[in-house]
Amino acid sequence: MNRNAPTIVEILTDVPSQWNGWRFSASGRHLIGPDGDRITAQRLAGLLWRDAMELRRDGLKSRREAEKPVRRGPVKVVIVDLADWHARNVGTRAG
Repeated sequence: MNRNAPTIVEILTDVPSQWNGWRFSASGRHLIGPDGDRITAQRLAGLLWRDAMELRRDGLKSRREAEKPVRRGPVKVVIVDLADWHARNVGTRAG
């Protein structure tokens, strides 16, 4: 058997209608769209990888956005002497 001989594989299956018109080139190196555009398997794999990385990046971006602290307006800070607070709220006899 010659290992350099091209292998012919015939796949008989129903294809969804969205794929009508798509075919492989005679050499099998390109996937050809209905409008004649060609793409190699390596290019298609690169596009799919890039799409996955962009989705991952966008997911991380939305997670960072969700983790940002929520700003609810100004916060009022009051400093009170502990002895005054204790006398007013607990009483002078308790302490």
